[in-house]
Amino acid sequence: MAAKNVKDKPTLAFVFVLVGGILGLIGSILFPLLGIGLTTVPGYSTGFTGIFWLAIVSAVVILITAVALHHPHRTTVHIWSAVALIFSVIGLASSGSYGLMIIGFGLALVGSIMGVTH
Repeated sequence: MAAKNVKDKPTLAFVFVLVGGILGLIGSILFPLLGIGLTTVPGYSTGFTGIFWLAIVSAVVILITAVALHHPHRTTVHIWSAVALIFSVIGLASSGSYGLMIIGFGLALVGSIMGVTH
């Protein structure tokens, strides 16, 4: 019975969500610290603004859901995948056009969809 639970784990979804959360967190921290492109966009200043805090919170929640995705129970996998899906969309919306954040939140989105359909 234990072997069945191990086989039922959505490992690839876990890896996608975990890597996506890590990349999203790194990108959402580096983007305002480096001031990439913020001086050319009207209304933005360098430093952490509300939209970047939203991206950081989304990435942290995605990392928490990645750990929870590794739980062997099927019902919790669907619930945590749905949470990761919601925060991946929020992270994508708050990422603007910064590549590392888009890649990270995009991977988390793909992994969460894989977890929902598992």
